[in-house]
Amino acid sequence: MPNFDGGHYFLTTLIPIRSGLCADPRTAATVTSHLHELRATLAALPTALQTPATEKIGLNSPFARSTRTHFARFAILDDVAFNGRGQRDPIKVALKLSPQPNVTDPVDRLPCSYLIFVLDFDAADGSEATRDAYLAHLWSVAQDELREILMHCDGHERLSDAAGFVRLMRDCQVETTMPFNDYWTGAPPLSPLPLKPLLAPAIIAAAALVLGVLGGLIVDDDLWLLALAGLVALPLVLWWAYGRINAAAAHPFPTAPHSDLPGVLKALYLQQKFTRLAIDTQGASPAALHAAFGEFLVAHRPQDTAAPTQKPGVVRC
Repeated sequence: MPNFDGGHYFLTTLIPIRSGLCADPRTAATVTSHLHELRATLAALPTALQTPATEKIGLNSPFARSTRTHFARFAILDDVAFNGRGQRDPIKVALKLSPQPNVTDPVDRLPCSYLIFVLDFDAADGSEATRDAYLAHLWSVAQDELREILMHCDGHERLSDAAGFVRLMRDCQVETTMPFNDYWTGAPPLSPLPLKPLLAPAIIAAAALVLGVLGGLIVDDDLWLLALAGLVALPLVLWWAYGRINAAAAHPFPTAPHSDLPGVLKALYLQQKFTRLAIDTQGASPAALHAAFGEFLVAHRPQDTAAPTQKPGVVRC
């Protein structure tokens, strides 16, 4: 389940951008393309508040309204990258067994530009119901911005309600094959795959094959049937063991402690406040240090992820 890992759902969508023309909302008399207008809309979209100065502006990213969204990003993909010509074997070229150097290679091209929309959000599991519930929640807190962006994409006519937005995201989703989750500070509590149940059938099948061959050559021709049984069973058993290993490897990592968005925001808040405490109490006596730490616990409540904490969409260090 590559889309889900460690209590996080990693959603990747590729949404085709409309190829027609549209009116420029800034100058009614100007006609522009949906691609150009989409670039302008994304450029004007507020980002996270990344400095104390921008915090005073108060114009935060619309995704900060969600208490489940860790990361969100839009990007426009105009075309796939050209990786260069395929290598030619000079001997095969001389023998005319491969295309000649003056023959161009096929080049992959996209039929249109695409909007890449990726999200990393808290999820209990990787089911479609969990994904759809989050998307409906996101629409409820950021539908104006999402509609302004997605109106330039194919499928924009579905954006009349949350259900239409969910369908559009579902139809444009591509599998996230390599999610990134680094909230585990140590080894997660994984259950080791027992080797004996996997190795025992393979050993028995291999032993039957060897004994059957040796017995058929030395003792009795009837033992060739044992060799045949081992020969048939061995690849089947190995294929079964391979499937068991792949199935175990596909299981997502368990959720790391305090790795949901409220927990992460609280950790960032405590990191900043504790750093200030350490600086302010340099050289203090044990009694003063003990008293200061007690005041720290009362003021900042480390076990309370609700408050006081860092606000979503605020980047501090």
